[in-house]
Amino acid sequence: MNLKWNYTNQLVNDLIKINKAKEIVDLLELPISIEEEIKRDSLAKRVHYSTKIEGNRLNLKEVRDIIENKNDSHERNVLEVRNYYNALLYLSKEAENNKKITEELIFKVHNLVSGKHLTFKNQYREGQNAVVDSVTGTVVYLPPEACDVDSLMKQMIHEYNSEEYNDIPIPIKAGILAYQFVTIHPFWDGNGRCARLLATFILKSYGYDLKGFYVLEEFYDKNIALYYHSLQMGLHHNFYFGRNEADITEWLEYFISIMATTFEVVGNRVKEIYENSKEEINILDTLDKRERWVANYIVTNGKIKAKDIANHFKINLDTANNWVKKWIENGFLERYNDKQIRNIDYVLTSKYAQKLDKPNLSRI
Repeated sequence: MNLKWNYTNQLVNDLIKINKAKEIVDLLELPISIEEEIKRDSLAKRVHYSTKIEGNRLNLKEVRDIIENKNDSHERNVLEVRNYYNALLYLSKEAENNKKITEELIFKVHNLVSGKHLTFKNQYREGQNAVVDSVTGTVVYLPPEACDVDSLMKQMIHEYNSEEYNDIPIPIKAGILAYQFVTIHPFWDGNGRCARLLATFILKSYGYDLKGFYVLEEFYDKNIALYYHSLQMGLHHNFYFGRNEADITEWLEYFISIMATTFEVVGNRVKEIYENSKEEINILDTLDKRERWVANYIVTNGKIKAKDIANHFKINLDTANNWVKKWIENGFLERYNDKQIRNIDYVLTSKYAQKLDKPNLSRI
């Protein structure tokens, strides 16, 4: 594909808004209990709205029940939600150590979205598919022929990972790849979900995840007709009649504007929470990233062992025990049971536990 785009005043201004909101969220630390609630809520919304765009009929509460393992049904809508959730978790972990888009990554994402095992031997579609209006039956979009899919996907992956793309702002890179993916339509189904998942992966891998607080899909859903119109851009429905060399500035303006709006909402809410809860945050501001993870683990699981710390941070057990010893000396952790000799459990000291146990001050 030989796509074109150019910087416009709107794009530049929205990129500034995005980076400003990102700085706010990165700098202002919230109490761990509030952060975790926001993340859980945002994760459920991402799953709900992204699957809803594709026709899933479950509401937000039903999606939350599935994520919390309160619904073990094998009904199609339930499976779609569970599969998308699993794909999000996989990409979230993958983004911690990887920034590249590869064919292997794409196949794994599609495997999870389709409910298959992560290592299932996947392949691109072998026939012609089409996007059809569910009401009129009219062909809205006719993707490239199957014989061209492999080369188009390899070109997309190569361009994304090339040095030429290094100077492109990360939000725009995410928007370009999302457009290319749905335009190529490499699989029989799940293309829209995979495109949104890969965009999310790109943003997270480069630090544009806002700690997991944002939900682009919710804003897509507020005006779904505009979402589809921005993807179509009034182009011919046949891939070979202009789409393969289109100017996608209109799509990028839409994608980046939604991102800017979403990020501004989150940034303003984080500032509000921070200003309204400075006393609550005071003691938690003293925690570094390792300590915040440990505190969150204890809030979730009740207690922690040195081996849990070693496993998460990929360090040896002696190092983990040294960390624990230091945290006990600093009044951060204490032994759960003094009678334990081996495999000791640790909990937060009362001054930290009380802060984390207080009711949430606000929500996003």
